[in-house]
Amino acid sequence: MKTFTKINTYALMLVLLLTAGWVNAAGVGNNIAVRLVGTGQAYDGNDLFDEFGLAPVDALCFDIDLIDIKTASVIGSAIDCLSGISPSITDNGVMLTGTTFFFFPGGTLISQGSTTVQPVLHGSADFTHITGAVPSPDDNGVIYGNGKFKNAKGPVRLSGAVNLSLLDSDGLITFDCVFIIDI
Repeated sequence: MKTFTKINTYALMLVLLLTAGWVNAAGVGNNIAVRLVGTGQAYDGNDLFDEFGLAPVDALCFDIDLIDIKTASVIGSAIDCLSGISPSITDNGVMLTGTTFFFFPGGTLISQGSTTVQPVLHGSADFTHITGAVPSPDDNGVIYGNGKFKNAKGPVRLSGAVNLSLLDSDGLITFDCVFIIDI
């Protein structure tokens, strides 16, 4: 009976090791989960786009902290840029183009895609709108990487909350957005 238990244990360990190798090959562990948190002052982003070789899109950009979801520690900075906005973002829901610059200690990633912004119907009084971007084959993906992210490609998902109450009057947006980047 002891020999049978040992064989089963070894067989189970072998299956687990093989499964772990298959899971890593499938890309598990290649996703980055971060939060963009803070209040940012709007500024023109044309120079930033030019600096990274991107065509300027007359974006409003906002500097905010880049937070590791697991540790809640600041691990870098981010710039979230909004373009293609309908006449008033604070009215009903709109679609816009979001370009986000993630400045990690080991390199920079830039994502771009279509984002939906809708008024909050319930939830925290600290936020006026929810935001979301769902990856699709032609949209919402990594468009630039350098450092350890050189030539990175992959889909990006966004789920967030923003306070737009001071955007029109003071040019401020408060962000609490979660990004999942699969590279």
